[in-house]
Amino acid sequence: MTNRRTFLATLGASAAAVSFRGSAQGVPASAAGSATAAGSPASPRRVPFIHTTDLYHPPQDPDDHVDLATLYALPELDLRAIILDPARKFTPQLDPGFIPVAQLNYLTGRAIPAAAGPLDPLRSLTDTATDRPRNEQTGIQLLLDTLRHCEEPAIISVAGSVRVVAAAWNREPDLLRRKVRAILLNAGGSVPAGPLEWNVTLDPWAYTALFRSGLPLEWYPCSGEKGPFDSAAHNTFWRISHRELFGNLPRPLAAWFEYALTGNTQSAIIRALASLGQGPAWEKVLTGDRNRWCMASFALAAGRALCQTAEGWRFVPRDQAAGTKQQPLETISVVCEADDRGVVSWTRTAKSTPVRPFQRVPGEDHTHAMCQATNALLRSLPVA
Repeated sequence: MTNRRTFLATLGASAAAVSFRGSAQGVPASAAGSATAAGSPASPRRVPFIHTTDLYHPPQDPDDHVDLATLYALPELDLRAIILDPARKFTPQLDPGFIPVAQLNYLTGRAIPAAAGPLDPLRSLTDTATDRPRNEQTGIQLLLDTLRHCEEPAIISVAGSVRVVAAAWNREPDLLRRKVRAILLNAGGSVPAGPLEWNVTLDPWAYTALFRSGLPLEWYPCSGEKGPFDSAAHNTFWRISHRELFGNLPRPLAAWFEYALTGNTQSAIIRALASLGQGPAWEKVLTGDRNRWCMASFALAAGRALCQTAEGWRFVPRDQAAGTKQQPLETISVVCEADDRGVVSWTRTAKSTPVRPFQRVPGEDHTHAMCQATNALLRSLPVA
């Protein structure tokens, strides 16, 4: 099937040597470059970046499409590969997200390769998934090959089951120790007493294996005592209306979102975009809203702060943020332990540790700032 092939491309430009874990706020200011008043960097230094995502078409959760577009819009992140993380229970109705990747590559003039990982959970803490079918091996192999070709250690973002990263770790732990700067783990619950978070349930062994690996984890919990919509200090959840999220987007990007959110099955996936992003169908899309989790992890990885500017709230390169009003986004040091079910217990510590959970000041001000800044970031994405 054409939507299962790997999109081949040469890997992106070389990345500068910056230390992700040198600051609790993400990439140091020196990595962020200069900026305009709106917070868009003029000449950012780029960090090798690999994105793993349970992206589908039609979407199982359209939040994954918003994640992908924001990553394309952050020039500090040198996106080298997109690893699709499908689950068997969804694939009878949904395809792994090759179509949205191909469309966005076309609209942005980029050639980010994509491949899919295994459909079923790991069978043990040390499962390498080498016994899976060939078409389920390409995601793991693309991750390993991309790391090997990175001139500097890379950041890996996880928005899904963690299966591909854990299998890669079980196959080549030395490579990941050398070539992983940090893993942005958008999964799990911030409190052991809370319900088991969705992404953890997709592959508990993979999640536990990652916590026990000793790899540097920038942990962004997606659930708490009240479940996935908990807006507590260590959780990442916030909500935005589509009208605010997608307001004044470039029409090609609006067309891309409409194709995804309406479950369009037109086979001419590029020509289809020409007629979308306007009219009654797009207006219907704008009546919805969107749950969001991952944006803080991407902003911190790009070395940006959430600042109030003359134009509104924006994700501003940290070396341009001095003297501005900010909504704090940071990670903290903890000592933690993961059990076999994927439940993580942790306590704060003053020492430097491999696992650093997210921390914010939750509330309406945080949500308002994230809404404005995310829309501005999407509007900044150059598209044809």
